[in-house]
Amino acid sequence: MAQDKRFAMDDHIIPVLSPVDIVSTATNTTHIKITGHHVTFLVPFGTITGDSVVVTVEESTSAATTGAVAVPFKYRLSLAVGSDSWGAVTTADSTGVIVTASDDDKILLIDIDPSALSDDCNYLSVLVSPEASCSAVEVAALAVQDARYGQLDHVSAT
Repeated sequence: MAQDKRFAMDDHIIPVLSPVDIVSTATNTTHIKITGHHVTFLVPFGTITGDSVVVTVEESTSAATTGAVAVPFKYRLSLAVGSDSWGAVTTADSTGVIVTASDDDKILLIDIDPSALSDDCNYLSVLVSPEASCSAVEVAALAVQDARYGQLDHVSAT
């Protein structure tokens, strides 16, 4: 059984945005349901050509963007590919964080404390909004939550 723990038994990993070039279209990830544990979003960027990208986190009462509200969060930005170094933990207000074209091939790690969310909001998503001059924004996203009970097949987070 101990060997199985290597297969994300204690982490609930949810792909919320397949790798895609969103060019100049604001794109929400799939919503995940909050289970009372911290939520970490990993948002890897490929090529960013043009201006910059604004990344925000939104809370909502359902798995829909209708009525979603941007919330503050903490984040770190990785350094170059092949490095295991990360930038400092930084707090972003509800206007989000800006990822620039010089941040190609980096990962934005976002941490959400569920106790900071509104009582009636139990869904989260990440909104990636490229500036109008962007001609390429390659991005994907994963959500990671602590598993309530370690197991190979997790209960759905949607």
